[in-house]
This record gives sequence, structure tokens and C-alpha cells, in this order.
Amino acid sequence: MPMHLLLATIALRPYVFIFLAAFLFISIVNFGLRTTMLFTALTYAVSLGCEWSSIHNGFPFGLYHYAPATRGRELWIAGVPFMDSLSFTFLGFASYTVALLAASPLYRRGLDLRILDTRKIRRAPRVWIMAALFMVMIDMVVDPLSVRGDRWFLGRIFWYDPPGPHFGVPISNYLGWFFVAAIAVAIFQTLDARLNRGRARPRGARPLFPSRALLGPALYLGIVSFGVTMLFVIGAAEIAWAGVFIYLPMLALMLHTVTRPESYGDAGAIARHLADFPYDAPAFADATRNEIESRRAAVPRD
Repeated sequence: MPMHLLLATIALRPYVFIFLAAFLFISIVNFGLRTTMLFTALTYAVSLGCEWSSIHNGFPFGLYHYAPATRGRELWIAGVPFMDSLSFTFLGFASYTVALLAASPLYRRGLDLRILDTRKIRRAPRVWIMAALFMVMIDMVVDPLSVRGDRWFLGRIFWYDPPGPHFGVPISNYLGWFFVAAIAVAIFQTLDARLNRGRARPRGARPLFPSRALLGPALYLGIVSFGVTMLFVIGAAEIAWAGVFIYLPMLALMLHTVTRPESYGDAGAIARHLADFPYDAPAFADATRNEIESRRAAVPRD
């Protein structure tokens, strides 16, 4: 990988690498270094393969072409801009964390909000499907913005052949995104289940980091907000409002989830969480210790 082209790519696409850096930090804090780095490498490889396939035969995103304007100014791999395939890593991760938040009991101590996930929840099919759909929802904002790259600092980097019915984006693109998202989330679930199966804290994880489980959903919201804001900035208000109305129900549902008392787990939910992730115990120091211990002893292991 030519270092000067990598540095040029970072300078040309700083917003991509800001999101990437945020993803790496959030993933390591929550899931550890090994899972994060392997997920990044494997998901990038899958995404690159799918993009290479699409520009040659139209599968899975539909046929599109990259404009060669930035060749020599940023890093390209196998005919695909490096930053393009790299984006799937943090988009898939952020979508997975939103699905985990939606599927798990919650715990709050003051402003410190946590999820009481378990290994079973983390690898649940419903989390997998929700995460893939949440990633497609991101693309319903990002792709209409990207095909208008000549109107903002992205530049005209690609075009669909032919343009599709959703603000120039073909429906096949969203089907392809679901396909890739499902693979990416499955990769993360598998890595997390196999690499973090022991009782020891994963290297790099920070259990006492306040509200660490909310960092991923915050990244998701930041990506969506960036896309919607840029659509308004370039004068594509009809697409921006479509994005707003796509996300309003989801935002209302998430606010409902975190504000209703029924979403918060009891001592049994804490015990089930600690049975799988005992290194999280210091974060629950104010829970009734004897009750947690008695519940934990009664919880069967997966």
C-alpha cells in the first residue's frame, strides 16, 4: 500500500477517517482489540470484493462505474477507491450497536446508561436482521447524497448505469447493501462469540467507560446527521426531508425505549449479563450485591 497515496486519501476524505477513528475507538472500548481489527480487515475484504463484482457485472449493488478523476490523488484498490469499501466497516458496526440497544435490557446509574446484553443476545438472529436493515437505512440517505458528489466536497466519483428510481439510486443497490450488511454483521457476531468467549476482559475493552454502549448508536446518529445536513446544504431538500421522515419513527422508538421503566432490567438481568461478562462487575457496584450473587448462581451458562 503506497504510503503517500494513503496519506493523500486521508487528506482528501477526512470525514471518512474521522468516522473510522471513532468506530475503532468505540469498538475496542466495547469489544476489544482483536475482534475490532479482524472485523475491519474481513469486512473490508468482503466489501471490496462486492464492489469489484458490481463494477464488472452488476452484482450485488447493480452496475455502476467509478470516475477516474481521483486516480493518483487517493488510494485505489482493484479499481475501487480505498475509502469507499472502508466505509462499510464503521457503517456495519454502528448498525449492530443500534440493534443491540434495541434488543437488550437497560441499566442506568445517574447519567451512565448501559445495556444488559448477553452472549445469546449478541448473536441473536433478530439482532442480525435489525442491524442489516439499519445499515440499509443509512444508505437510503448516503447513496442519494453520494451520486450528487459533484455538488459538494466528495466530488463526482461514480455513477449508476442506468440511474435508478430512488433519487437516482437503483433498488438493486439497497438489496446489495442488505446482502453485504448481513455478511458484515455475521462476521462481527462470529468473531465476538469466538474471540471473547472467556471470562477475561478483552484486550482494550474499558468496562468502566461511562455509557460505552451508547457510543456506537451515537456514531450511527452522527453519520445519518452528516448525510441529512449535507443534503440540505447542497439544496437537495426533498431528499433530505425524505431522510428525516425515514428516521423520525426510528428515533421516536429509541427514545421510547430508553425512557420507559419497563426497558430497565432487574437484578436477574444484571446477573445474566455478569454471568457472561464478569469483568463488567465494577460498573454495577451500586446494585444489591447479595441479590446479584444469588441470581447469578441460578443462571445457567450458554
